[in-house]
Amino acid sequence: MTVGRFNIELLEAFVAVAEAGNVTHAGTKLNRTQPCVSTQLRRLEERVGKPLIERTARTMNLTPAGRILYQHATEILRSHEEARLRLSAPELTGTVHVGLPEWYATGQLQSIFCNFVRIHPNVKLEMTVADSATLHDMLTNNEINLAIALVSASKPEPDGVVEESLHWAVSDSCPLTDPLPLILFNQPCPFREMAFATLARAGRQWYERITTTSVAAAQVAVMSGAGIGILPSGALMEGLTLLKEQDGFPPLPATQLAIYTQTTTPSPIVDYLEEHLQDLLKNAITPRSALAGKTQPDLRVV
Repeated sequence: MTVGRFNIELLEAFVAVAEAGNVTHAGTKLNRTQPCVSTQLRRLEERVGKPLIERTARTMNLTPAGRILYQHATEILRSHEEARLRLSAPELTGTVHVGLPEWYATGQLQSIFCNFVRIHPNVKLEMTVADSATLHDMLTNNEINLAIALVSASKPEPDGVVEESLHWAVSDSCPLTDPLPLILFNQPCPFREMAFATLARAGRQWYERITTTSVAAAQVAVMSGAGIGILPSGALMEGLTLLKEQDGFPPLPATQLAIYTQTTTPSPIVDYLEEHLQDLLKNAITPRSALAGKTQPDLRVV
């Protein structure tokens, strides 16, 4: 059997459905109607010659052929988008210094910056990894040009705030009786006050067992069973257990991230990067591949 040529719009519809989990949400993401997306899925299946999605009255799942195509389709679309950006992007030359929270220093969000310099080979990228308070100070002192940082009440309200979930994370060997041993980040980390207020409302007692400036150190401490960590989704690791309300751990409020830039030093590079980073930031935080399988670590929810 010969598979027909792939069409970019058909692949976009297929990947959007795989990541959204249903046709309606995929259509909203693509700004296409639900019948249009359904028709494009059907046309793609006709070209492949095999069903890609198994549909029942209540669920949708990728078939084995669908999982194979999803892996290749995401790479095709990534390459297509990179080519489109390179051909349409302005000629940028110079240096841009960006700041990232530590738990985003690796993975999808960092790859966004790496793709940016591939698209703009005459741009030098300098990257600082630090806590959000430090990044805000560096912006104020004009030491960096752009930062993705936790929203600060002392700063002007930014545009395009993106929310990320916080979780109670432990290993199986950690005791869950009061007083609870907590693994926390140093002041002025906002996770601390969120955890304290939530535990106080639940009538739980706690003490700080380990305090650190390092996300990696906190992850190791939680994995070792030394205590309960308060970690954002981007810092979760395979093998951790996430505690829920039925375990006596009420939901934590979501954190808020935003893109901040200097106001005193305008730069075409920073303007262009900020413009294209907002949607990419949302995609980096939002869980993907609803049908295609997990992209987050294999976590245990109790």
